[in-house]
Amino acid sequence: MSGDGAPVPEGTFDDLCATVAPLSGRFIDAGHRLYLVGGLVRDRLMGADRTPDHDLTTDATPDRIRELVEGVADVVWLQGERFGTVGLRVGDHAMEITTHRAEAYVGDSRKPVVRFSTDLHEDLGRRDFTVNAMAVDVADPTTLHDPFDGRGDLDSRILRTPRSPEESFGDDPLRMLRAARFHARYGLTPADGLVEAARSLADRLGIVSGERIRGELFRLLEVEDPTAGFSLLEEIDLLWRVLPEFAGLEEDARLSALAQVATVEADPVLRLAVIAWATGGLADSATALRLSGSDAGLIVDLLEGADRIRVGGSTDGTWSDESVRRLAAAAGPILDRVVGFAGSVGVAVGDLVSALGRLRSAGDLDDLGPVLDGGEVMDLLGLEPGREVGEAMAWLTDLRLREGRMQPDEAGGRLAAWWSTRVPD
Repeated sequence: MSGDGAPVPEGTFDDLCATVAPLSGRFIDAGHRLYLVGGLVRDRLMGADRTPDHDLTTDATPDRIRELVEGVADVVWLQGERFGTVGLRVGDHAMEITTHRAEAYVGDSRKPVVRFSTDLHEDLGRRDFTVNAMAVDVADPTTLHDPFDGRGDLDSRILRTPRSPEESFGDDPLRMLRAARFHARYGLTPADGLVEAARSLADRLGIVSGERIRGELFRLLEVEDPTAGFSLLEEIDLLWRVLPEFAGLEEDARLSALAQVATVEADPVLRLAVIAWATGGLADSATALRLSGSDAGLIVDLLEGADRIRVGGSTDGTWSDESVRRLAAAAGPILDRVVGFAGSVGVAVGDLVSALGRLRSAGDLDDLGPVLDGGEVMDLLGLEPGREVGEAMAWLTDLRLREGRMQPDEAGGRLAAWWSTRVPD
């Protein structure tokens, strides 16, 4: 049986409702309803082991929610209150309670217009896909509120919108990107008309902020194998709007890069670096997606590190101690990530891993800087602070990378001998 008021097997949601019990009594006593909703319900019906944060919806207004959770919640977050959401933590469980609402983007606005509601069905109807438009009343966990037959779509593995896809994607264009993630993660096939509607509204993605697009792209990149999602983005004419450099590759090159993506850790920045390696960089995309400085910097460091490995070893795949030290100095704390990344994108690493292990065991990669500090160099060479001290320190650093660890006396003697024969600029 499907549809609103459909029964579910006894016990399916009991543990989730028990977690919410300290709150639900208050809402019920105050004449309000409280429902588990969205991904929490979907994943439980799919038999998924993971239990994400508890998403709940209610007919209570945000200020009333705040009053009702007071004294029960250990921590309350009100950043989303103006959009109808109150965040809280009860024990070890994070929750978000949101007033029933309807929302839509109007014209070219980048922010949705939100209207609160007391109607559960209206709230479910505004959601992205039918598989997310299901709710369970915490006071009656054996009944599934499913007015759009999301459970039937789950069973049939169909990706469908509660309203027409034109309305749904027009209200929130980011849902077109989300469709790619659901297609890849859950193997849901787009319903008839969904792809055509998305393609006709592709330009509307321009009203969505780069930060929201980045967030949805990162979620797609966290899917075990996002290849199907990227194929759907290409089909609905959105790939070039999100990752123009990647969209510009030939199909075989894109598929090869995505095959590499699926083999690395499901870290979105690391996987974006794999794509950047295939395209030769992501300058335009990084700007449009508003990547943080740390994320953009890590991608650049991984690319540069992999390129050093590409040219750093001998033709027979062996690595000299000096080459390993120079790579370690350049890569710094992300050395292991650089080596792993290089291997994942097909760069031959030869005996680099074993060479690294050998030098690490000998302590040869500990502190790759000069063994003498600036004051010691000035005393040894009779120098005043200035450019010459920097020149001497650079020579000592290069000595350390060329020949490995040595005692301060030996390094000082080598420096003094070089300094006596050097030709000043």
